[in-house]
Amino acid sequence: MKHLILIRHAQALDPLSHQKDYDRSLSARGNSAAIEQAKLIDFTGYSLVYHSASKRTTETAIHFAKENINLTLHPRKDLYNADLNQLIEVIEELWTEEAVVIVGHNPGITQLFFHLTGIWEPFETCSVAQLQFKENTLVENLESAAHCIQLLHSQI
Repeated sequence: MKHLILIRHAQALDPLSHQKDYDRSLSARGNSAAIEQAKLIDFTGYSLVYHSASKRTTETAIHFAKENINLTLHPRKDLYNADLNQLIEVIEELWTEEAVVIVGHNPGITQLFFHLTGIWEPFETCSVAQLQFKENTLVENLESAAHCIQLLHSQI
């Protein structure tokens, strides 16, 4: 893998008393933020989007795919609230791909960004980071193995 985009899902509605966290939709603000953020990222060379199968991450991924028609969505239940180790396992699994987008949840996305770049930057809702792995990076040694090319926090 040479390129990776990390996206934290956009803002979700507060849960209803009977609603599972997994089933929470995006708020109006979250929908607007995802639409705007999708316009700001250059997805040239990207086609694969792996996202948590939760409703809010799926909706976030759909907004990015609508703005960038070359993106294909691949929901994964194992990305729902995935921790750092689980996210690293996903990257290891996808390592042979040239460029990948992952849409997930905190705290895992923030922890993964820190692990890969050595930069501590809390991911607010709908934050997006574009990373490039250093040349000759081995999948067995991902710690501080990527440069952050672009980091955008939603302004909505």
